[in-house]
Amino acid sequence: MKKLTLTLILTSLIACGGQGKQEEKKTEEKSTQTEVVDIVQKGEKLFQTKGCAGCHYPDKEKNHKLVGPGLKGVTKERTEEWLIAMIVNPDSMLKHDEEAKKQLKEYGTPMPNQNVSVEEAKAIIAYLRKISGG
Repeated sequence: MKKLTLTLILTSLIACGGQGKQEEKKTEEKSTQTEVVDIVQKGEKLFQTKGCAGCHYPDKEKNHKLVGPGLKGVTKERTEEWLIAMIVNPDSMLKHDEEAKKQLKEYGTPMPNQNVSVEEAKAIIAYLRKISGG
């Protein structure tokens, strides 16, 4: 009888522990989703306030240009490292990166340095990734 009681108690404890871990995992997932939403919203705000929207359509292909190319799909075409470098330090990219030079020739206007930090650039990229579906 003692073995049966002990077995039932252990089974109950294990079952309760499993539920706790499931709840903990759900809480972590919600927290992560909230962080992603916050980063995307920050990126959208930065896209407007840093002046990106004055030259780029965020949700149209590159052939829809204002001054610079439309940015839909850019997160699939370029690596995150390249995008960060172009957003954070366009002056250097326009001098040293062949693709940036090619774009300058195509669009005719250099991308200005908007004093964007790496963290801000990552938020802008998260926003572009969200609206581009990638």
